[in-house]
Amino acid sequence: MLSILKEKKFIINLSLVMLLILIIIWGTLKSLEKFTRHGQAISVPDLTGQFLNEIEGNTEYQNFTFTIADSVYDLSKEKGTILSQDPKPSALVKEGRVIYLTIVGRNPKQVIMPELKDLSLRSASSVLETYGLKVGNISYIPDIATNAVLQQKYRGEIVPAGQLVRIGTVIDLVLGLGEQKGLVPVPVLIGLTHSEAFVLLQQSALVVGLEHFDEGDDTTSVRIYRQSPIYSKNSSAIYGSKVELWYKSDKNFNFDEYLEKIALDTL
Repeated sequence: MLSILKEKKFIINLSLVMLLILIIIWGTLKSLEKFTRHGQAISVPDLTGQFLNEIEGNTEYQNFTFTIADSVYDLSKEKGTILSQDPKPSALVKEGRVIYLTIVGRNPKQVIMPELKDLSLRSASSVLETYGLKVGNISYIPDIATNAVLQQKYRGEIVPAGQLVRIGTVIDLVLGLGEQKGLVPVPVLIGLTHSEAFVLLQQSALVVGLEHFDEGDDTTSVRIYRQSPIYSKNSSAIYGSKVELWYKSDKNFNFDEYLEKIALDTL
C-alpha cells in the first residue's frame, strides 16, 4: 500500500515538473514573439508619387521608418515626390523596417559644359551623353571643317565650355558644311521612332526638320509614317538639309502592311 502511494506521488510530481517546463517554454516563445515579431511579416506599401511629409504623418505607415537615400532630378515627375523605394512595394518585412527612398529633387544638379568645338557629330553626341546632356537641333553652315562642331548653343545663345548647365539640358549644335555641296541619299525612315530617325539622319548628313503628331497620340510611343523628302531608289537631298516627319501611333496605323507596300513600290 505504501509503495502504491509513493508511486502515485512520484507520478504527480513528474506531471507537475513537465507542466512547469511546458509553461516556461510557452512563456519564452511568447516573449520572443513579442520582441522579434517572429512570423509576423507585413507588406510594404507603394509609396511612389507621394510626398515624404504625407507618409510621415500618416498612421497607415507608422510601422515603418523612412530614410532618403538619394535625390534625382526628373523633369517628367513632380518635385519632392517619391520616385522609387527599397524594399519594393508588396515585399514582406518585419515591423519597424527602414524603407530607403529616392525622391525627385527640387533643384536640378548642374554640370560643367564640355568643349565640343572641332569634334565630330558622333564624338560630340557621346560627350554630351556622358555629361547627362542631350543633343538638340543640328544645323550646318559653310565651313571647311566637314561635319565638325563649330558652335554649341542653348536657346539660340552660345554656351561656352566651363559654364554650369543643368543636367538634361538640350544643346543645339552648328556643324561645318565643308566642301560637300552635292546631294546625299535620303534614307527610308518609315516605321522608325524619333530617336532612331535622329541617329539615321545624323549618319546620312541630314537633320530632323518639322515634326507632326496626330491629335491624341502619345508622342512617346509613335512611329514615322510619312517623310519629306520621300524615300525612293534615287531620292536625294542637299547635304545638311532638313527632313520633315509625320508620326502615328501603332494603335491607329498598320505599319507592317504599309512597310510591305513601300518595299513593293521601291523594287
